[in-house]
Formats: sequence, C-alpha cells, structure tokens
Amino acid sequence: MAQPQDKRVLVVDDEEDVVFFLCTALEDAGFHAEGAFSVDEALAKIKASPPDCVSLDMVMPGKSGIILFHELRRNSQWSRIPVLFVTGHAREEGVRRDLDAAAALAERTLSGPATYLEKPVTAKVFVNAVAAVLKVELESQGESRVPGDPALRNEIQELLRGADSETLRNALRVLRDAQRG
Repeated sequence: MAQPQDKRVLVVDDEEDVVFFLCTALEDAGFHAEGAFSVDEALAKIKASPPDCVSLDMVMPGKSGIILFHELRRNSQWSRIPVLFVTGHAREEGVRRDLDAAAALAERTLSGPATYLEKPVTAKVFVNAVAAVLKVELESQGESRVPGDPALRNEIQELLRGADSETLRNALRVLRDAQRG
C-alpha cells in the first residue's frame, strides 16, 4: 500500500487561509501538498507536474471548480486524477446541480470525484478523505503532538515571530473554525 510521502496533493481554493490549513494538515500527515488560488493557477501547476489528487473548491471568483474538473476529465493525461470537492456551498441548489453533473460525468469517465466535503472541514476528516481516495495507509490516528509538547510550542513561537498581523488573524480564524468542527 502507498504511503503519504509517495503522494502529492494540489489544494485549489480562492481563500488563502483554507489553502494554508489544508496543505498544513496534509503535510503533517506526511503528504506533499501544494496550493493554487484559482483555476488558471491550478491548470498551470497540473500542466507542469500532475498531482496524485486534487482538492477542489467549487465556488471561486472567475472560473468555478467545476470548470477545472471538466478540464481534468477531458484530458487523457489527467482524467484519472482523483478529485475531492471541498465546498461551503454543497446545500445550495446551483451547487447541488453542479455536483450531480460532476457525478454524472464521473460515471462516463474512468475516475470521478471520490466525494465532497463541506466546509468547515476538520484536518482529520480532510486527511482521512484524501488517504481513502489515494488508497494510502496513514500512521496511527493518535495525536502525536499534543499542545503541551515543548517542540510544538517552539515551532509555533518561531512561526509567530515572522508572521504579519493579517496572517495571524487568518490563522486564528482557521484554528477557531477547526475547534468548532
């Protein structure tokens, strides 16, 4: 069975803090993760080096995630890349139609989206979904680093020293969202 370090995931979302949160969760689990903030940026990265999986927000300014999904499915090189939709709009009627259309497209192709997750998503749920899509065995699900861990505290302090106030606000929001999830 594949290991996380053998897999690369492209996280596509227009929200910087979401990309940071999801990439960090993947990297903490051992995956290689890269972010893209638009469909065009994601396509450029896929052309340069196709990932093993794409985590895709459906609703973004400009081109939607469904556009990228269709591009992936139309390209014979990329059609087998699993797509995991991560959206905060799954209950909206228009998005439901897009998800249904994506599922119908998946049935006509070799590999469609494995599932979709609703935002806010916890790190554990997201990483487990990616691992399932990629058939990757994760290490023990126990918490390897606890809040009282001095190495973790030092790492966080080092990161905070170099962060600007907007990044700190975004990180705090992500942490609060994760705590609620």
